[in-house]
Amino acid sequence: MAERAQLWSFPDGTLGPDDSVKGFQVEATDGHAGKVSWACYAAGESYLVVSHLHHLHESHHVVPAGAVEMINTDERSLSLRLSREEIDELPEHHDPPAPIEPWMVEAIDRVTARLSGRDIW
Repeated sequence: MAERAQLWSFPDGTLGPDDSVKGFQVEATDGHAGKVSWACYAAGESYLVVSHLHHLHESHHVVPAGAVEMINTDERSLSLRLSREEIDELPEHHDPPAPIEPWMVEAIDRVTARLSGRDIW
């Protein structure tokens, strides 16, 4: 599994110190995955909350920042190294602006451990 700091950090050079990805469109490896409804930029603790409307139900999934492959500030979009199904496996966050809970971090650790053979992280 990737080092914890790498998993919870935006890739070097993708985000400037004053940049924000809130409201950006999110592309998964297999198509559109929603938009960023919230993001935390704390060093070594960064994550996104990706919101997606699915069958009239909006879900909000916590995605560690290390899953970001590319950020395009001109187009207000970002690409993830995850498929839509893999995003759906990550824990839901019912109050995106609220801090993530320890159980969410543990759930993400389990998913990332399972996916580590795919060289996502």
